[in-house]
Amino acid sequence: MAGKIQNIEKADVFTYLNSRDEGLSAAEVEGRLAELGRNTLEAPRGLWWLSSLIRQFTNFFSILLMISAGICFVAHFLQPGESMNILGWALLGVSVLNALFSFVQEFRAERAMEELKKFLPQRVMAVRAGEEAEVAADQLVPGDIIVLREGDRVPADVRMVESRDLVVNNAPLTGESIPLSLTAEAVDKPLTESENLAFAGCAILRGSGRGVVFATGFRSQFGRIAMLSRDIKRTVSPLERETAHMVRVLTIIAVTMGLIFFAYGVATERSLWVNLVFMMGIIVANVPEGLLPTFTLSLAMGSLRMAKRNVLVKSLNAVEALGAVHVICTDKTGTLTMNRLSVTRIEAAGDAGADVLQTALAACDLDSVEDGWSGDPLDEAIAVAYQARGDDAQAVLDAQSARFPFDVEKRREAAVCELPGGTVFAVKGAWESIRPLLRAQEALLQASDAKVDALAAEGYRVIAVAGRRLAEGEVVQAQAAAEHDLELAGFLGLEDPLRPEVAGAVQQCHTAGIGTIMITGDHPITAEAIARQAGMIGADVEHGAATVTGAELSQYTEAQLVESLRSGVRVFARATPEQKMKIVNALHQMDRVVAVTGDGVNDAPALKAADVGIAMGRDGTDVAREAAQVVLLDDNFASIVAGIEEGRTIFANIQKFTNYVLVSNGPEILPYLLYMLFPVPLALTVIQILTIDLGTDIIPSMGLGQEKPDAQTMKEKPRSRNQGLLTLPLIAHSYGFLGLIEAAFSMSLFFWVLFAGGWQWGVELASNDTLYRSATGIALSSILLMQIGNLFGRRSRTGSGLDRRAFSNPLIVIGIVFEAVFSWAILYVPMVNTVLGTAPVDIQIYLVAWLGVPLIFGLDYLRKLVFRRFVY
Repeated sequence: MAGKIQNIEKADVFTYLNSRDEGLSAAEVEGRLAELGRNTLEAPRGLWWLSSLIRQFTNFFSILLMISAGICFVAHFLQPGESMNILGWALLGVSVLNALFSFVQEFRAERAMEELKKFLPQRVMAVRAGEEAEVAADQLVPGDIIVLREGDRVPADVRMVESRDLVVNNAPLTGESIPLSLTAEAVDKPLTESENLAFAGCAILRGSGRGVVFATGFRSQFGRIAMLSRDIKRTVSPLERETAHMVRVLTIIAVTMGLIFFAYGVATERSLWVNLVFMMGIIVANVPEGLLPTFTLSLAMGSLRMAKRNVLVKSLNAVEALGAVHVICTDKTGTLTMNRLSVTRIEAAGDAGADVLQTALAACDLDSVEDGWSGDPLDEAIAVAYQARGDDAQAVLDAQSARFPFDVEKRREAAVCELPGGTVFAVKGAWESIRPLLRAQEALLQASDAKVDALAAEGYRVIAVAGRRLAEGEVVQAQAAAEHDLELAGFLGLEDPLRPEVAGAVQQCHTAGIGTIMITGDHPITAEAIARQAGMIGADVEHGAATVTGAELSQYTEAQLVESLRSGVRVFARATPEQKMKIVNALHQMDRVVAVTGDGVNDAPALKAADVGIAMGRDGTDVAREAAQVVLLDDNFASIVAGIEEGRTIFANIQKFTNYVLVSNGPEILPYLLYMLFPVPLALTVIQILTIDLGTDIIPSMGLGQEKPDAQTMKEKPRSRNQGLLTLPLIAHSYGFLGLIEAAFSMSLFFWVLFAGGWQWGVELASNDTLYRSATGIALSSILLMQIGNLFGRRSRTGSGLDRRAFSNPLIVIGIVFEAVFSWAILYVPMVNTVLGTAPVDIQIYLVAWLGVPLIFGLDYLRKLVFRRFVY
C-alpha cells in the first residue's frame, strides 16, 4: 500500500484507505487497533540487564579467576593458616570488579529504543465521527484523519488531502536540509521524495493542512528505521576482539602449564598440598591479574581526556576503536555542513541595476518573533542576509500590501511591496517557473540559463528573483493577473555552507591514511559540490565519476559495491537507511574498521552497525545520540580527528603497559619451575606474586596509559584490523628477553642470600625460617626495582624513554617512587614483613639489587640500537 499511496488522486484517497471525510467511527478505530496494534515503537522488555550481568562473568578470564578462587578456598579449608583464603578473596575481587565495570558501561549505552518513543508526539488533533478532537498519538490507526499545523511533529505517515501553505522539514528522516512544500495532489515520485506525504517524526515549519494516516508504528518510515536499529547487533570492537584473544592465549598457557606440572608433582609423589600450591602459583604467575583492570582504568581516563576535546565516549571500547578507524562515513547535513541555509551568492541579471536581495525579501512571507524570524528557512536566510549588510528587513516586510503564498504547482511566491522609487510586484522561485513570465531578450535568457546551470553545478540552490514596477493606481488582486512583463532582477545562490574547519580535518584524515566517504539523502550535484569543497574528491576527478546515487546503488550487488569503493567512489547521494547499512557492510567485507557519523533519525541504523558510531551532540537527534558510541559535543567534524589521535595513542599506550606487565611474568614463573624440577626452596609465594600483579605494577601501568601522543601518531597508516594486541614479537620481548633478565637477576640474589646464610643444596626450609624469608624478600624487592628500568624503556619503541616528559607524567613519577619505597619496605618494615612473609637482608645486598635498574634498561636500549640500525 505505502508504495502507491502518493500516486492516488486526492478524491480517491479516502476510498483507498477505507476512510471518509468525516473520519473513522470509534468501532472502526477499535477494530484497526486490535488488528494492527498501537502507533508506538515499543522497546523489547524483559530482564535483559540480568543476562548482560551474567555474561560478564562467563568470559575466559572471569571463569579462570573464579575457579582459582574456589581452589584457594578449598585449600584453606584443608590446611588453614597458609593465607590461601586471602588469595581467594583477591582473585574473586578482581573478577567481580572487571564484570561490574563492563556491565555498567553496557547498561548505560542500551537505550536507543526508549529515545525513539520519546521522539514522537504524545497528543494529536484528529477528526473522528465528524468531530475534531485531541487524541493520544499511539491510538492513531490507518484511515484516521489528522490536522497538522505549524510547530507540530508528524505522529504517523500521512497522505495529505488538504494543504494550506504547508511546509515540512524532512531532514531528520531523509538527511536533506531543504524544506519541502506539501500538496494534496497526486505525484509520480519515489515515496520519500513525494510532496503529498508527511512522515512520522518530521516537523511542520509553516502552514496547516489535513491528511489521512496510511502507516503507523513499525510500518511507518520512522518505524522501519527503528526496526533496523533494534535488530542490528553492535560489532565487536578491535580492542574487545584483541583483548579476548589475549586472555584466551594467556589462560590456555596458564592452565596447561598448571595441569602439566600438577601431574608431574603427582608422578613424583609430592604431597597434594604442594601440588595444589604449585598449580595455583603457575596459574597466578601466568595470568596478569592487574592487566584488565588497568585496561579499564586507562580507557576510562582516556574518555575523560576526550571529553575535554568535546568528544563524549559512551562505550569505553570505543575510546580505542576510534584509533583503529580506516574509513569515516559521514552524513552531509549538520555534520560537514552547518545545517542552515545561507545566501552566499548574489548574481544580478545583465545591467538591470535592481537590488536582487531587496526584491527577494519583498516577496518573502515572514513574521518577526522574539529570537528572529518565523517562516520558511529560505525566507529566513534572505532576511538574515539583508540585515547582515546593515539594512532593515522588517521595514521591507512592513511595506508589503499583499502577499501571495508559495504555490507548490507554480513553484514561486509573490508580494506587492512599497519600495523606494515606487510600488513593486516582486516574485521569487524556481528559474523554470519564472522564465516564461519575463520580458527579456533571448540572449539574456540564454545567458541566464547558463548561469543557473553553473550555480547548480557548484551545489547552490538557485532562486530566481524578478518583478515589475506597478503603474500608479494599479491594484493587484490576483497573482496571475500581475505575472506578466516581469523584469529579471537576478539570482540568489543558497547553500548549507561547509563548516570552516572541515577541509582541514579531512586533509588530516588523508595524511593519517583514513578514507572519508559521504553518505547523504541530498541531491547528487549538491552532495558532490560539498565533497569537493571538503577535499573528499580531488580536483583531477571528473564530475560524477566519484558519485553514486541511491537508485544506482539499489541495483548493485555487494561485489559491485565493493568494486566501486575500491575504484574511488566517495559520495553516495539520495541514499536510504538500508543503503547506508549496505555500504557499511561492504566496507566490513573489505576488512575495514568503519566509523559512521550522523545527526538524524535516518542515521541511527548505520551508527549502530558501524565499528564506531559518532553522533552530533548539539544539533543531533536523541535517536542518533543513543544509537552512537561517541557523541561530538560541539558538532565539529574536526573533533573526530582529535578523537582518532587519542584512540591511536591509547592503543600504543596499551601495548606499552601490556609489554611492561608481562615482563614481570618471567621472574614469577621461573621460581615455580625450579621448585618442581630441583630440590630448592620456592623463591616467590603466591601472595608475593599478587603483590606485583595487583599492587606495584598498577600505578606504573596507569602512568604508561597516560602518555601523550607522539609526533608521528597522525602520520602513520591505520593498523590492520587483524593486528593483535598480543603479538609474537611482544611475547618474545616480554618473556624471552626482559623477563629472562629479571628472572636471572632476581634468582641470583635469592641464591646469594641463601648460600651466604649457610643453606646447602637440597635442604628444605620452613616457610617461617628467617633465612628463607630474607631470600624471598630480596627476590621480590629486586623485581620491583628492575621494573623501574623496564618502565622507562617502555615509554619509547625506539628511543631511550629518558626525557623531561617522563617526569611531567605524575603517575610515572608516583609509580617510580612507590616501587622504590615499597622495595625497601618489603625488607625493612616489620608489618610488611609479616603480611608478605619476608625479612631483612644486609644493606649491601639491597644496594646491589638497585643495579638491576640500569642493567635491564641498558640491555634493552642496546637491543633498540641494534634494531634501529638493522631492522627499522
